[in-house]
Amino acid sequence: MPTRNGKQITLLQLVTHTSGLPKIPDNLDPKRADNPYADYTVEKMYAFLSGYKLTRDPGAKYEYSNLGMGLLGHVIALKAGTNYESLVGDRICRPLKMDSTRITLTPELKARFAQGHNRPGYAVSNWDIQTLSGAGALRSTANDMLKYVSANLGLTPSSLTPLLEETHAVHFHLTRDSGVGLAWFVTPGLQGTKIISHVGDTLGFSSFVGFDKVRRRGVVILINSFDVADACAAGISLLESEWRSDRRPKEATIGKKTCESYVGQYQLSPDVALGTLMLRQFLRNAPKALLYVPAGVCLVVLAALLGRAAGFRKRCVVLGGAALVTGALAALLALILGQVVCASLHLGIGIRLEGNRMFAQYTLDQRSSSAVISKLLQILNFRAKFNPSLSTEFWPAIPGELLPESESRFFNRLTGMPVTFLRDTQGKATGLIVHIPGAEFSFAKTSDRPPKAPEAPKQYVAIKLDPKLLDAFVGQYEFAPVAAYPTGVRLTIRRQGDQLIGDMRGKNIFGGVFELYPESETNLFDTIYFARYSFRKNDKEEATVGIHYWGPDLAGKKLSAPAH
Repeated sequence: MPTRNGKQITLLQLVTHTSGLPKIPDNLDPKRADNPYADYTVEKMYAFLSGYKLTRDPGAKYEYSNLGMGLLGHVIALKAGTNYESLVGDRICRPLKMDSTRITLTPELKARFAQGHNRPGYAVSNWDIQTLSGAGALRSTANDMLKYVSANLGLTPSSLTPLLEETHAVHFHLTRDSGVGLAWFVTPGLQGTKIISHVGDTLGFSSFVGFDKVRRRGVVILINSFDVADACAAGISLLESEWRSDRRPKEATIGKKTCESYVGQYQLSPDVALGTLMLRQFLRNAPKALLYVPAGVCLVVLAALLGRAAGFRKRCVVLGGAALVTGALAALLALILGQVVCASLHLGIGIRLEGNRMFAQYTLDQRSSSAVISKLLQILNFRAKFNPSLSTEFWPAIPGELLPESESRFFNRLTGMPVTFLRDTQGKATGLIVHIPGAEFSFAKTSDRPPKAPEAPKQYVAIKLDPKLLDAFVGQYEFAPVAAYPTGVRLTIRRQGDQLIGDMRGKNIFGGVFELYPESETNLFDTIYFARYSFRKNDKEEATVGIHYWGPDLAGKKLSAPAH
């Protein structure tokens, strides 16, 4: 095992993703891109661990690591003298009667196994994970996962419950009020509770499992497509929602013209409620030095002023003045933070009709490129992977149907969240208010134009090309490093008969071969990553290629043409 500065990796660091090991090993080297873990052996894992140099001390920083979690499963199975699947079956599945949770599927389970799909809807292969099975090899059902959640909440009597409860404790803090437990992520809920959850995905499946111990509720979402962001948004929304039927509003009947008057675009206004929430986020997530140093200076100044003030009355005046200044500065900071968020994120809500049904969907347009604003938003925790952003907290990323409670007040069908529309004296809609627990947010109407309804992702259509034209694509292409791929990317394209074969390599890329299909004489696409490859020539007559897909766009140039 790699060490650094005399420090060894512990089991606790593996389970909290603080070991310093990378997300995936760079010797994965799969044969096929659509099943990247299938041929990764124990010997390959040992070889990687033996040669890997840690870039930071174990326990110093969080970085999600499939390798680390897979290694943990391997280690505890060795310690138990069995394999990981048998260990999970004996210790967890059998006591909780989770009869449909396995790695190796029986014929009966295979008959019920869902077909996975990538983002645009192409069917993709299921991943077979053997050596790193602890990272995500288990197949399960919603009913089985609900049994697991029920045991974690203590709703179902089980001898495992005390052990499961120990996994909920935070062992590494990501922010002041969020962190990593034993594989769980613990984040603050809107109503002062803690949400314990985990998400997962492959190219064909997505999942969310989460629960709230205070309100004793849990959610399991399993999707047979690559859609983890929506799974997380729906899961968090359900956990925050009002489920009790006696507390949910009753649907009323209103005229279609009233609904039509609300159609349009609404923009978030930088009011006191937004500023207060931003200030609260700032205080939760700002570096300690940014808070403690100014506070310490202020206390020293206050102590000096009190020491120089003679008499009780003057000291009361000093304390009162300090309180007023503190309140004014807090209000000013809240106003500034609210303005920054509105100016940079352009958070809005669009209202549209489908027949007699009203739908709302949030819009997020981050136009600011300022490094200062980007850093501020990072401190505010807008980009934290496992802590929902402000927009997701009070409006899910998926379109939601609004049901009328009265002519001006509606509620979200999924979550029960109230929405109040504002109208002027002529009855024209001027804005809306979103009500979340403990806060209200105002949106001003900016347009009567409805938002465009979500469309299914476009599937590209392959065409037949002359083999000589296919040869023009053949070669090696190099892409400069970007944040997502710090060592760059190398794409190799070769021809196998009339079929083009691609192979991408680089850090944070699984790699492996995949089929490429011509869309035109200059464009190719694949049905695994659903990337589009645009080939051109630059002003130096050098062949170049751009890769456009659901990750960052990449631009590279041709190096050479490999032999067939």
